[in-house]
Amino acid sequence: MKTKFMKCFFAMAISVIMLAATVFANESSIDWSKGIIRATGIGAAKRGETNPGLQRAQAKRAATIDAQRTLAECVMGVQITSESSVKDLALEYDVVNTRLDTIIRGMSESSVKYFEDGTCEVVYEMPMYGANHALATAAFLPFKNQEREPFPEPTIKPDEDGSVVEGAATNNYTGLIVDCSGMKLNPVMSPVIRNNEGQSIYGYKNLDIDKVIEIGMASYANNPNDSVSFERAGKNPLRIKAVKLEKFNSNPVVSVDDSNKILIANQTDQFLDNCAVVFVR
Repeated sequence: MKTKFMKCFFAMAISVIMLAATVFANESSIDWSKGIIRATGIGAAKRGETNPGLQRAQAKRAATIDAQRTLAECVMGVQITSESSVKDLALEYDVVNTRLDTIIRGMSESSVKYFEDGTCEVVYEMPMYGANHALATAAFLPFKNQEREPFPEPTIKPDEDGSVVEGAATNNYTGLIVDCSGMKLNPVMSPVIRNNEGQSIYGYKNLDIDKVIEIGMASYANNPNDSVSFERAGKNPLRIKAVKLEKFNSNPVVSVDDSNKILIANQTDQFLDNCAVVFVR
């Protein structure tokens, strides 16, 4: 059933309530710069329970189920593209539902805290990429066997107009940094870079899906001084300024001249193939 995954976790939450354990307010967040989805659940033992051991066990169980439910809800809201979320993908592909169910049920809590008032706090952290329980292992599963498309050819050759592509083919670029600062870029798991003539120059169809699952298509730097995110682009990145954003502010648009620089440089340096892309928010 298409909605089996969500129903499963709501059923788990209801079972906790029926056991008379108490669930409190919870919270979740998505850290796009670190690629982590974090969910917190808080619970308490059922009223009237006096055995300290059972109190702790019941509180932890309530908090765990609450955190799992919160994580599932947060995951469903993650944007895959500018126009579709994990929830949309899960409704379309049963295999995504099954994989998400397996991931969340098999996760271990990141931290557990007990408080003097008898409540327990459980935190779950799901990596978006890299690990066996990463979200990308479900999100990109339907596209694992797709035929990879080549990157488009630049519309100008390096020797036709040096002023446009000066140094693009000889600088040994290690990555690409697209500056979208001040534009309110909305992160997605599958971004697309286009030029202002509408040509797509970077998207998941151009990439090895296994590599996308391992490291993601791009990092999101929160500011120009976010050195951790910039490590992805290496020591000698090609720096480009986006001219605008499109598709609900999720996809950067670059000039035709800059798209030619990117494509020509990638022919020799292959930083796009390596997903060595960073977006500055």
